[in-house]
Amino acid sequence: MSADLTIHDLVVARAGRQVLHGLELSVPAGAVTALLGPNGAGKSSLVLALGGLLPLEQGSVRLGDRELAGASPDTVRKAGLAVVPEGRWLLRGLTVEDNLQVATYPLSRREARAGRERALALFPELEKRLTSQASLLSGGEQQMVALAQALATNPRVLVVDELSLGLAPVVVRRLAPVLEQVAAEGTAVLLIEQFAEVALGVAHHAHVIQGGRLAFSGGAQELRDNPELLSGAYLHA
Repeated sequence: MSADLTIHDLVVARAGRQVLHGLELSVPAGAVTALLGPNGAGKSSLVLALGGLLPLEQGSVRLGDRELAGASPDTVRKAGLAVVPEGRWLLRGLTVEDNLQVATYPLSRREARAGRERALALFPELEKRLTSQASLLSGGEQQMVALAQALATNPRVLVVDELSLGLAPVVVRRLAPVLEQVAAEGTAVLLIEQFAEVALGVAHHAHVIQGGRLAFSGGAQELRDNPELLSGAYLHA
């Protein structure tokens, strides 16, 4: 069974205004796919729609051969699609350990234990912070917890929205290679970013979204070699 995520003719509206217009996108397993674009391009709306948090007007979201359009957030997670939304959605009054436990609650005890071990192997810095309240962590540590929550479920597809938001470059350089590692292990990774340098540094495939429509689709190297393709989307946003 393919772990590819395939988005077809996706239309999404927010506050009565259409923000995604027939979006077509494929996220292959074993690779990082970057989706770039300026603020207001529809990137975060796509993330919420994929996670089952925003209704679709029309279109298809398929994980392998399973249709997820209109599915609840719980159904989406159980199918193997994990979303890390912009802004680090943590239970800030709970500890890091509690946040990991909440993330793995649908799993069996064995799967939850294995998922926790995997997440902490990817982010060993969290070992000494397990009893700390999430609200007391640094921004970088909070982003690690958000990623650890998603990865602890052993997803087939990982969607990360604005990995670098509010983080120092040294922290981003620590986090980005984790996405490369996860993809190398077979997961389909969709990295949604405003800052191209971050995403194109780890991506195999790249898309540029402008006004809710794709303005470019191709290899990440092509976009690195032709920065005008990206700058045009930002200038005309």
